[in-house]
Amino acid sequence: MKKKTLSALSLSAFCLEVSLFLRAGISVSDGIHMLKSDKNDKASQKLLDALFDAMENGSSFSDAISQVGVFPKYMFEMVVLAEKTGKLENTMRSLSDYYARQSRLSVEIKNAVFYPVILITIMLVVIAVILTQVLPIFNNVFSQMGAQMSPFALTIMEFGQVLSAASTVIFIVLGVIIALLVLAYVIPSVRMTFAEFFRNILGDMGIFKRISSARFAFAMAVAMESGIDIQDSFLMATRVADSRGKLLTRAQNCNLEISQGMKLSEALTHFGIFSQKDNRMLSLAQKTGTLPEVMHVIAERSEEAISDEISSLIAKVEPTLVILTSAIVGVILLSVMLPLVSIMATIG
Repeated sequence: MKKKTLSALSLSAFCLEVSLFLRAGISVSDGIHMLKSDKNDKASQKLLDALFDAMENGSSFSDAISQVGVFPKYMFEMVVLAEKTGKLENTMRSLSDYYARQSRLSVEIKNAVFYPVILITIMLVVIAVILTQVLPIFNNVFSQMGAQMSPFALTIMEFGQVLSAASTVIFIVLGVIIALLVLAYVIPSVRMTFAEFFRNILGDMGIFKRISSARFAFAMAVAMESGIDIQDSFLMATRVADSRGKLLTRAQNCNLEISQGMKLSEALTHFGIFSQKDNRMLSLAQKTGTLPEVMHVIAERSEEAISDEISSLIAKVEPTLVILTSAIVGVILLSVMLPLVSIMATIG
């Protein structure tokens, strides 16, 4: 049975702790021993015990990570290369930053989806109650007065009756949807399946494309800082950002052009991995040998832009849904109330 991969936040904290041990001149094995002696953190006790036991039995840090089975493949590959190049401390700090960014981005995406879903649910419930419960009451009032509601009100009331008749099926469908959402929230594998599904559909569009590009930039920066050459860094970053989607196709074409002599900056912008405004910065970085730093800058700017876009989207969606709900409810009630007021005025 495949073990559950650690969350991005847990990975960030672990990588930071390892980098701090190494900076202080403490070996990874001794540092993990110090951590596992903390009895207050029982949640990670088994993981630390497994890592320490593996290293005590002669395994390297990267082998111990592989044996435990809760760390992502990208982290394992980066640690292997860092051990070979002697840059484990820098790599672990960079990985800590990388997973911290992934955690923040995931939270922002969840918030961007959660609030609109709640508002849409409330809107649908309010409209359903009006159609199935309120309008029939008004219809009885009109019938007692020897009148009839407007054609529009009758039409939507009939639609409400259809919904009421199909309420059992609707509740079953909603129950299945809610169950799937709960499973996606609780079980990481299910959540990853949903994420993969939407990434395959929307992964090359709008904000999803920019998220992939930001991940690519940061992963490539971390790889180059660990002493990996540009082409290998490029391939590793591609696997991290989008292992099967459209970014992979563009990256493969880009890598082919680079191998045939095209400049990295031109290839990255030509195939749409980065925007044209990044071309000049990338070109200068190649000439000055500061490509990892520039990749970090591009990733940071991309993530800031994504965060601003998500915040802006939420700010627009919430009032839009409130206005839409108010308008729909208002139109329905006016279609009933205006004829009723007219009848009452005639009677008076």
